[in-house]
Formats: sequence, structure tokens, C-alpha cells
Amino acid sequence: MTGSTPWRSLLFVPADNERLLSGAHRRGAHALVLDLEDSVSEAGKEAARQMLPGQLVRLAALDQRVTVRVNSGAAERERDLRAAVGPGLRAVVLPKAEDPAEVADASAVLTALERERGLPEGSVGIVPLIESPAALFALSALATAPRVRGLALGSEDFSLRLGVAPTPAVLTEPCRWIALAAAAAGVASYALPVSLATLDGGEELTRAARQARELGVTGALCVHPAQVAAVNAAWLPSVREVRGARRIADAWRARERGAGAIRVDGLMVDAPVARRALDLLAEAGDGGVEGTR
Repeated sequence: MTGSTPWRSLLFVPADNERLLSGAHRRGAHALVLDLEDSVSEAGKEAARQMLPGQLVRLAALDQRVTVRVNSGAAERERDLRAAVGPGLRAVVLPKAEDPAEVADASAVLTALERERGLPEGSVGIVPLIESPAALFALSALATAPRVRGLALGSEDFSLRLGVAPTPAVLTEPCRWIALAAAAAGVASYALPVSLATLDGGEELTRAARQARELGVTGALCVHPAQVAAVNAAWLPSVREVRGARRIADAWRARERGAGAIRVDGLMVDAPVARRALDLLAEAGDGGVEGTR
């Protein structure tokens, strides 16, 4: 799903709000989620579906990666997919995902629409949105379901189903589970151990994004443009991390022939540690380092 450049920030934009849609490509998000679900009123859903194809074409022409969050329920989901599937659509976000069979059903509809519309089969991915405790116990099956490119945490609905506020104490463990299941399946993960209602890019959001990265999460959902910069920055390797990785990589390349482990800055470096350093340097080369955290 992410290709050579990881998607770190996915910004939700109401699919019926022309004002917000018109400027969405300038917000710096790695991908956009045109939302047909919670941010669109019941009365506005049909109008949003009618607007969707034109917006997808326009945003794709602006070199934007575009996804669509559809509604739950088979009938409404199929109406949404019929409106969404076309050139430029990278993935669909499935809300309230708990049953892998629902993912398979959505995949079957996508296959039929791709064939009908002359698109490469399998070109549209799926991102199940984990919004209940029950979904945690189906993570492995959801992550390996057809077309799944990533797993995402819906912090507000998850906490609501649990009957508590969306605090780090509640959300850290789901983030960890999602990161583990996604990594095991080789797909992306999008989760923050903080309420997405934290609408600015302040210290609380920054701290949560850095913690998510440390847990192995690969990116985060954003519900406001002010969150995007903090999320993007949190996943950039720091100057300190890059310098340490360079020392490790240089020493590993220069090690004596046959040496299985070496010592660098008081750290035992073997093949996995060296591989991690090389991966971090490759990541820094994509996004740049100077001037970041």
C-alpha cells in the first residue's frame, strides 16, 4: 500500500464539503481519506456520493494518494463502493471491522467493479478500521484478509465501546496489538494512543505519535489539518538517531572478516542491529533529517 515512501499521515476530509476538499491537497498529508461515514450527515450522503468521482479525479490529477471511508452495512457499503471505485482510488477504509468475512465481501464487490470499469484487478486496497474490543481478537484474520494493506485504530469508537474515555492508558495496548498484527502480515498500521479529538499539533499529540512509532506503528490517522505536521515529523528519524545509525553502519561495513558481532558506542552490534541501522538510514534518505526533531 505504501510503496517506497511510507504513508505516515492519512487526513480525513468530509466528502460533501467542497471548501475543505478544495484545499485538501495543500495540507501535507501523505494520503487523503474522503469520508462518506461519520463526517457526512444522513441527509448529505447521496450528494456526497455524487460528488465523489469528480473529486477523486481532481485530487489524483494533483498527485494525491486518495482513499475513501465507506459506511458500514452491506447495502450502504456497496452504494459507496460504486461511487468510489475509479481511476485514482488507492484504498477504501472499512469502519467497524470485526469479521474478516465482511472484508472478503467488500473485496468481491471491488473485484466486480474493477472488472466492470477496466481497472487492474486488486488495485484498490482495504484498510479495516478497528473500533471495538472484539476486533482486537480478530486482528490476525483481518490483517491477512483479501486486499488488506493496513490496519487502523478508531480511538473514539473503540473507547466508546469499552465505556471509557480515550486516554493513553486505554489506547496504548490496542496500538501495540495492531502494530504486531500488521507487522506479522506485512501491512501498514495507523494508530495513536491518544484521542483523535486532540485537534492541534501540540505536545500531547507529538508525544503520542512518537510513542506509536516506538510501538512499531507505521503512521496515524488525522481528523484535522493541524495534526498532520506533528504526525509526519514524529516518524522522521531524529538527527541523533541518524548519527548513531551511521556510526553503526560504518563500523559494521569495516568489521574484520568473519566477525559476527562488534562493539559500537558501548552497544553490541550484530546482524539484526546493523540491519536496523541501515533501514533507518534508508528511511532518513527518503524524508531528510536536518531541521527535524
